[in-house]
Amino acid sequence: MNKKKVFISVIALALVMALAGCSAIGAFVSKLKGELFGNDYIIRQYDDFGNLVFTIRGDKVTMDCELDEYGEISSYIDITIDGESWKHVGSTLVFAQENADMITDFQIPEEMENEGLGSTGLMAVDRRINEYANYFGKELVVLISSQNGTPVALFQGNNVYTEIPGDLPKTTLVHIDGAMVYVHRANIDIIPAEFFTED
Repeated sequence: MNKKKVFISVIALALVMALAGCSAIGAFVSKLKGELFGNDYIIRQYDDFGNLVFTIRGDKVTMDCELDEYGEISSYIDITIDGESWKHVGSTLVFAQENADMITDFQIPEEMENEGLGSTGLMAVDRRINEYANYFGKELVVLISSQNGTPVALFQGNNVYTEIPGDLPKTTLVHIDGAMVYVHRANIDIIPAEFFTED
């Protein structure tokens, strides 16, 4: 009986260690912390033309959806910053933790090319591989543009996980090398890093 307990303990430990490297788990833990205690964020608001309107910093920030009179998710989000409430609708917001590497001075190449070396030759298999690879994090570049398509920020990381939260309208979650970024009401491109590699 003791051997069985030891075996189960070893399997459980191996599973926990395997999941520790999983970006989806890291994002889940960060979201849970945010719901309970709040996370630190620098919040930047941009107008439709990509101009920075203002920046707000908060040590304990959470976001929730606003419900309409029928109990459906509305276009509003309710942001709590260090105990104060801010209701927002309309413009582009980027919530980035301090350790997220946000680049604002960049040049997007006019042409990008992929050698296709990562393909199995079967599109259905490629899609499934990419779906599962997302959970463990991939080397990606995240380009954020205003609602009219003006680039405003770029993030890059070696271990990037993305998710569309079901409880936040028009919002994308990006977990980049352990840092959380929420992008609200923006055009967003999540591109393999190798597309940017110069020959």
